[in-house]
Amino acid sequence: MRLTIGILVVLAIAATPAEETGAKLVIEVSASPALPVPNLLTNPSFEKGDEMPDHWGVSTAAPHLFRYCRMPEDGRHGAFLKIDAKSTVMSGYCAQVVKVAPDTLYRVGAWTRLRGGYALLWMHSYVKGRRFDQREKLVSWGKNPLSPDFVPLEWTRSPPPDKWIWLGRELRTWKEQTQVNMHLGSYFERGSMDFDDAFLGLARTTLKVTVSGEEITKITVKNLAGDICWESADLPAKMTRVEQAIPDLPTGTRYQISIRTASGREAVKWYPGAE
Repeated sequence: MRLTIGILVVLAIAATPAEETGAKLVIEVSASPALPVPNLLTNPSFEKGDEMPDHWGVSTAAPHLFRYCRMPEDGRHGAFLKIDAKSTVMSGYCAQVVKVAPDTLYRVGAWTRLRGGYALLWMHSYVKGRRFDQREKLVSWGKNPLSPDFVPLEWTRSPPPDKWIWLGRELRTWKEQTQVNMHLGSYFERGSMDFDDAFLGLARTTLKVTVSGEEITKITVKNLAGDICWESADLPAKMTRVEQAIPDLPTGTRYQISIRTASGREAVKWYPGAE
């Protein structure tokens, strides 16, 4: 009888969850450059200003064909920039010159709400007499005379007129390039569009994940969209510390680090933390 009781006591102790035995799982996450990376634009969300946002200028050869207006409400988080284009004969933008580092990969863009027309992100500069020119576009039939009576908007590839869509790209500056001129606006088409939360900053980072304190069986790293960025293979038994560097990850997201231990415990950590 005493032997039976002794066996039962030993089994109960062995099955005790790790958190109850005092074992501590430690998840450390860092990045180089650290996230979120700095935004090199001034007043990127158009929160400062009166009729026009501070630190942004108008760029067009025909200002009478465009209406630029800083709207204090109804943006993604507050204010936004609205541009109306009355003609197809000219392009018109709001622009800002930004200092950049040579031969560096940047992420650039802005959230765009397009009711109709041709919205353009235009990044340009002159470097030693050569023209640096990078563009990204978003097009809608919303202001086309044929829509909606002859061509319903849903028949086209036009974005929903009330939805914010990221208009952006990655670009690498040239050697000896020290600045770039960011333009947001309308390109030779009648239309109406909004811009908010513009961004220009470093495009890629290296994530470093260190897990210790318990026997680890699996580590998974996902981005905010749920895509797997890195996943460990089956780890050797008794592995109680893992260090992993994951290079060349986009900076425009957050990362979920999921840990599974031999005891069946699962833990999650986000980097960066709550916004």
